[in-house]
Amino acid sequence: MISDEMATVNSGVSEKVTLALFGVGRIGSVHLKSIARHPRIHLKYLVEEAVDLAKKALNDVGLEHVSIVNFKGVSQVLEDKSVQGVVVCTPTSTHQKVVTQALRAGKAVFCEKPVAHNSEAADECYKVAEECKLPLLCAFHKRFDPTFGAIIKRSRDGEIGQIRYIKTTLRDTMDPSFPGLSTLGGCFLDLALHDVDLACACIGEFPTTVSGDGHAFAKDIEKNKDFDQAIANLKFPSGALATIEMSRFCNYGYDQRLEVFGIGGMLSGSNVHDNHVVAFNNSGTSQPKLQASFPERYLESYYNEMDHFVKVIQGKEKLCISRMDAVAAIKIVEACEKAAKTKTIIDLTW
Repeated sequence: MISDEMATVNSGVSEKVTLALFGVGRIGSVHLKSIARHPRIHLKYLVEEAVDLAKKALNDVGLEHVSIVNFKGVSQVLEDKSVQGVVVCTPTSTHQKVVTQALRAGKAVFCEKPVAHNSEAADECYKVAEECKLPLLCAFHKRFDPTFGAIIKRSRDGEIGQIRYIKTTLRDTMDPSFPGLSTLGGCFLDLALHDVDLACACIGEFPTTVSGDGHAFAKDIEKNKDFDQAIANLKFPSGALATIEMSRFCNYGYDQRLEVFGIGGMLSGSNVHDNHVVAFNNSGTSQPKLQASFPERYLESYYNEMDHFVKVIQGKEKLCISRMDAVAAIKIVEACEKAAKTKTIIDLTW
């Protein structure tokens, strides 16, 4: 079962929390917008090698008096006792090093998923967090989406009875020529991780059997021995099944759906459009396009998870994502990817 135990920290801090942001690339710029919007966050440092990029990012969100530091100057940031938390948005391969350095320096850590490049390394990060008695939040932003969050709660509250089947759809709108594609950790780790966590959170169990399959339609992805279209199948101890369907490239918008089917009904969360107008005429009906990508679709979710991090630092909330949740999700997607590449069914033990 998923643990309900959650870490907390009571820092006795003033109303504002002082943070440092590490990295302002694709996801870092998204979290920077949440930081800039939040009334109880003071951003003191932005750690980024590309100084011009950092300056532009700060200017775009209207933040002034933020010190831009390169990675050689990280000690200045970590030794600053006024910094209470660190937000990690660097490449996945660097997460473990940055997370553990920050924890050992006495900082609470918000880490963009995954916490580390594999499940063993992620577990090591959480060991350090527990040793330091500090919170480590794995940023599974879909849990903070109002619709998906409500589905999780209502599923766990038993509204639809025994859960029989869960289906998630994640179709991205990424440009096949995106230069950072090879740094994202692969299709399963990058795409399936959020939805595996969603499925486990809805049912309150971890799967004991997984399988998967996939194909690379883009030649560059095929060269990297990865997939751009894939599927993961999970079977849980209760007998429930889950299907996680993912695609790198979708030409009609950012397609994000969740269905939870139970003996007493179904809960469903569908897509978000640019607006809610539906046109009716003699040609039929039409709707606006789906939102373009994750920064637009999950704008509220990103803010909500940053707000949760602030409240955890201030001792107002407990971490809602446990060590077991974060590590298990990586372990599951690792097994799904292995199953897809070896054409096997893999058993998992917990």
